[in-house]
Amino acid sequence: MKTKLHPTPDDGQIDRLLARRYRDTTPEFEARWVALKRDLRQRPAGRARPALPWRFAGWFGVVGAAAALAFVLHVSRPSMVAPEGLEPSPQLAELFAMDAVLGKAVPLLDEENRTALLNLPATNQP
Repeated sequence: MKTKLHPTPDDGQIDRLLARRYRDTTPEFEARWVALKRDLRQRPAGRARPALPWRFAGWFGVVGAAAALAFVLHVSRPSMVAPEGLEPSPQLAELFAMDAVLGKAVPLLDEENRTALLNLPATNQP
């Protein structure tokens, strides 16, 4: 025969347990909880969040500074010129000559110019 360890609660006890506001807590915990809620209600509601553009202003500044640095480094890059008094090797002199000639074709890299050149009629040369 099995023995019951705990007696079955009656309906009145169940109703009292369900009606309790705090379940399985100590009076000290309840007091701390009430004090915490009171403190949270009385505390001012923090500072308002800044408007959207001002939130990203720092990032825009960082990106702008990086872009300015990249531009300055690109503009101040020394050109490929042989040092004075030294004659470059024949292969290097040929490379410098090719760079000078191809540098004149930089405007052809523009999308509009490439499209115009592709639409020109082809003519036979003798």
